[in-house]
Amino acid sequence: MSLADTISQNFLPIFYSIVVIIILAIIAKVILEREKAKQRKNFADMRLKSKKLEMKKKERHLEKLKEASMVLKDEEKEKVDEISRDKAILARRSLALMNEIEERMQRLERGSENAKLMKTMKEVKRAERELFGKED
Repeated sequence: MSLADTISQNFLPIFYSIVVIIILAIIAKVILEREKAKQRKNFADMRLKSKKLEMKKKERHLEKLKEASMVLKDEEKEKVDEISRDKAILARRSLALMNEIEERMQRLERGSENAKLMKTMKEVKRAERELFGKED
């Protein structure tokens, strides 16, 4: 009995087995996708709850700050305001320094790039002179 005869005699059972395996694979994939979707939903819910808790915490903190500032004396408020102004000045200075550093870094990058290009141009011209004679 040859292989072709064996396959032809058992064609229907083999075909049905393959169909069943494919159907089981599809079912397994659907179940896995459904579980992944549930996990994503649960994760999103947890993130949302976390954000809500963070917002409530910030709200409470701001309310406490408001209550505390109402209790402060005028000279204490002035000290806090002065510190706040100093902090704002320092923040502006830091920002200005960061901007200057960024501009200088960009200038250095452009200069470095320009130097590399000039070096490459000299090498190209040198190679042209070697190959073609006096051409500039």
